[in-house]
Formats: sequence, C-alpha cells, structure tokens
Amino acid sequence: MKKKIKVCIINLGINNLHSIYNACLKAGYSTRVLEEKEKLKGNIVILPGIGSFSSGMLSIKKKKIKEKIAEYLSKPNSFLYGICLGMQLLFKKSFEFKKTDGLGLIDGEVKKINSRIVPHMGWNTLKFKKKKFHIKKFINTYFYFVHSYICHPKNHDNIFASTCYDKSNFCSIVKKKNIFGTQFHPEKSGLSGIKFLKSLKKFLD
Repeated sequence: MKKKIKVCIINLGINNLHSIYNACLKAGYSTRVLEEKEKLKGNIVILPGIGSFSSGMLSIKKKKIKEKIAEYLSKPNSFLYGICLGMQLLFKKSFEFKKTDGLGLIDGEVKKINSRIVPHMGWNTLKFKKKKFHIKKFINTYFYFVHSYICHPKNHDNIFASTCYDKSNFCSIVKKKNIFGTQFHPEKSGLSGIKFLKSLKKFLD
C-alpha cells in the first residue's frame, strides 16, 4: 500500500483550521494540527491565516513558530505552503495598517491592492509563468479569493502565477525552492481546490 503524504497544519489561532483540515483529508493526506510544544514535521507544512499581518506575526512570535519553521526548512524534503495571509507572512515586511516585519523567507513586500473595489473577493483564475503538464489542468480554473493586500516579490522569478483583478495583475502564487504560497484559498475552492492540494508536491519540480 502506498504511504500517505503527511501534512502538518500550523495553528496561529487566527485561521479556519476546520476547512483546511477537511480539505487535506479529502485530498488524501494524513493530516494533523501542530500541538503547542511539538516540532514541525511532515512532508508538507501548511501555514494558513485569516486576518491582519500584524496579528499573524504576533501569534508567530508568541508560539515561537519562526524558529520551528527555520528548523523544519533546514531538513531535506521539507515543503512549506502558505495560504492567503500565510503566503503574505512569508515575506520580509507588510504595510497593512503599519509597517510590520514578516518571516523574511521571501524577499519582498506586502501592500494594499491597487483597485477601486477592495477587498478582492470571489472567484478568479490563474496565469502560470510555465506551462508544465501538471499545471495545464488548472489553466482557466477558478479559485476563491478574499484579500485586500497583495505580495510584491523582489525577485520576479519567485512569481509562479499571477491573477488579473480590476485591470491589474498581482502575484497569486509565489515559489522559492521548497517554499510555496497561494493568495487564494484552495480549501474554499470546491473540487478545484482539492485537486490543487493533491498536486502540491508536483509544484516543487
């Protein structure tokens, strides 16, 4: 029998763990939530988040998550995946309400979306920079977004996919080696989101 991929979900106390937990189960993963005193381990570690950047970083500091992530990423075959606010927290800093330092795993900033209609809420598609075989099935596929701030990677090579909203493009998927993030919520994107979660490890190629 093929061994299940093990997923560990970080609990910041400001995220909807129920949705992402169930979505990972539906994707066929062996899933658990990180306990307070545990070390991070697993084939995939997920950093979800809902709310403000500053509240997310406050929780990360209180729970010493930054140190746990650094230790986890130093090991071979590690894969960190940030969702929505979790993706934004991967960056060096954010200007949401006030300037706040992030995890600094990806060089760049988080700024308010340049749009007449904020937040960007609803269904939208992705434009991938590379058209690999496993990516083609997600072209013209709709995913669910709800956010007012967007990521600006300093290195444009870290932009894995972009999304057009109100006539402007923003980074909707970021990738740097074994660090990955999506601005959309796969756990709120129905069957498309489940299929996306199933493909996570393929995006490391």
